[in-house]
Amino acid sequence: ALVVKGQADAALLGSYEEERVPVALRLLNTTDRAFRLVVSDSPLAGLIRTKILARIAAFAMSLKPVQAIAFRIVSQTGIHYRNGPLSETLEGIPHSAPRAGDRLPWLRLKFQANGTVEDSFQKLDDMHFNLVVIGQPPPPEGAIGLGDLLRIHVIPADPVNDVELARAHIVQPSFYLLRPDGHVGLCGVRLEVAAIK
Repeated sequence: ALVVKGQADAALLGSYEEERVPVALRLLNTTDRAFRLVVSDSPLAGLIRTKILARIAAFAMSLKPVQAIAFRIVSQTGIHYRNGPLSETLEGIPHSAPRAGDRLPWLRLKFQANGTVEDSFQKLDDMHFNLVVIGQPPPPEGAIGLGDLLRIHVIPADPVNDVELARAHIVQPSFYLLRPDGHVGLCGVRLEVAAIK
């Protein structure tokens, strides 16, 4: 849509294939292996399918860490584009924190001082880019020059926010520029207007 409206260069279209083809290949390879096991006429495959895998799967799915991994796979929230052309992590962001290419984790934050706690997935507009600014002032109005393409959210200092940000390993100060698909396009410790542009 950005390319069609003349708001982005046509080179943006090439980034889709570069990011999504590796994800599609992983899915196809996994699906192909599972399908071969399910349809195999081999007695050994039948034994593995009905006796061994069923018990292993039942036991594994009773474990919380396995449930979390399975959820991320099925929901596709575990997909990341860290090496993608639209992902850049600036210096200072620790490896334990969300990084460019990751999906920003679900957060429950106060988006206004003395405000109520809100769901970040409901608050952040998925039809625009969202700049989430934490522990520092926002850029001066109009400094980025993206007009209606960008929504800026300054997360106020608050004990509730501090706990939630720490839970997600998000350091203060920091900033996260989110793509419309919810993945981080750019992140860093100190807000850099030139990098955002």
